[in-house]
Amino acid sequence: MLVLGGLLFSAVVVWRGGLPGERTLVEIPRSHIVGVIEVFREEQGRPPSSEEFGALVDTLVEQEILFRYALDLGMQEDPAAQRRLDQIARFVAENPHEAISQAEGAQRAMELGLHESDVVIRRILADGARRLIRAVVLTRQPSEEALQEYRLKESEHFMRPGTTRISHVLVNALAHGAQSEERAQALRQRIEVERIAPADAISLGDEAFEPGVLPALSDRDLQRRFGTRFVEALRSAPVNAWSGPLRSRYGHHVVFVHERNEPQLPPLSEIEEKVRRRLLHEAADEWLELRVQQLRASYEIVLPEIAS
Repeated sequence: MLVLGGLLFSAVVVWRGGLPGERTLVEIPRSHIVGVIEVFREEQGRPPSSEEFGALVDTLVEQEILFRYALDLGMQEDPAAQRRLDQIARFVAENPHEAISQAEGAQRAMELGLHESDVVIRRILADGARRLIRAVVLTRQPSEEALQEYRLKESEHFMRPGTTRISHVLVNALAHGAQSEERAQALRQRIEVERIAPADAISLGDEAFEPGVLPALSDRDLQRRFGTRFVEALRSAPVNAWSGPLRSRYGHHVVFVHERNEPQLPPLSEIEEKVRRRLLHEAADEWLELRVQQLRASYEIVLPEIAS
């Protein structure tokens, strides 16, 4: 992970300065843990396993840390947070129609500690902190060498799919029922014996729902047109020869494979933006995880005793 390592090192340099010497006490309320367990039960229809319970608690702790971090950075001053804080302040106010500004309403909410119990404001601030942390990496510009290295290392994500170009002659199963396969087999024998060219053979079959002559298509495109069974059988069909009958959702096909192209890794010039975007987002995820670990070390997390 040399490429990601370099980007993360750059991110660490941006955030250098170390953690404060005194750890801040953060207590996770029992009600929060009970709440996520109940949501899990409702969604999965069972209680979480020990491993799943640990993951739920870790997510809850991460959310709390990012919420606290956002407050430390003053992210409650962002417009979305200000609107929400003003809303909850007016909701509990004795006179909700009092002529005060949004900023004043938001300030009252903070003074009353309403932000601590409001799920929406917590999510706004924690998500804002995530975006801010990831932005440290997303604004970087990897070198061409780094992009080339990542393109090769993660080549499976950038491969251009293989394609197959075919012509096909259809015997419609709806028209011929149980005889469609036998008719298709006889049709193939006639085509091969009389050496009928693919372009001329198409007219010997039934009217097809797909063109008789198709451009080079990927397996996904062929599957969308003819179904999985057809594509699986086509993979073993020889090139420059007739094959079949091959079964599809329409009936039985006699197929001529004109060419088959293997998957290819495009040059960087063709996929540079895609490579850059994937590299940076992967590095940003790594940096977010690392940064949360750093922040967690600056807090003393207190968890209630609770059975999973």
